[in-house]
Amino acid sequence: MKENNIVFLDIDGVLQPFDNELRFFYNNDGLIKKLSDKYNIDYSIYDKFDVFAVYYDWEECAVERLRHILDETNSKIIISSGWRTERLPNKMKDLLTIQNLDKYYLADNIICDGIHSYHETRAYEIKNSIRKYNITNFVVLDDMMELEGYFPNNSVITHNYISLNDMNKCIKILKK
Repeated sequence: MKENNIVFLDIDGVLQPFDNELRFFYNNDGLIKKLSDKYNIDYSIYDKFDVFAVYYDWEECAVERLRHILDETNSKIIISSGWRTERLPNKMKDLLTIQNLDKYYLADNIICDGIHSYHETRAYEIKNSIRKYNITNFVVLDDMMELEGYFPNNSVITHNYISLNDMNKCIKILKK
């Protein structure tokens, strides 16, 4: 399988600003049932604070900017985030469904625990996914500045969430 355009997507600091913590104030278990019924997905199997974070804390303009990047460049998402480490088969796709991003989901990054430091492990996982999926063009959309050293021509480093400038940089990289 050959993939042309991929966004390696981190969540915290990209879609979810560090100071957005409404999930802790809206501890509403009724939301889990409402979302489960709406999307025909059993959200009760996931950590409720992850579900609440996607619903309450993901920055709306960041989600819209990501959607614009994906539509404009015909790209798919590979999750490159600590969010995917629970290893539940459909967790990230199911969570992306809440923000109507599931159609862009390709996979979670290949997990390679404890190889090196956190940023080295993340870079190694991205490189493995590039090989596995035969990726020809990609952007690493993350708030981890160290990744820019591993992918200098393909990194967009965010500061709290995707800015308009970050969106435009992603599109430029993916359209080359």
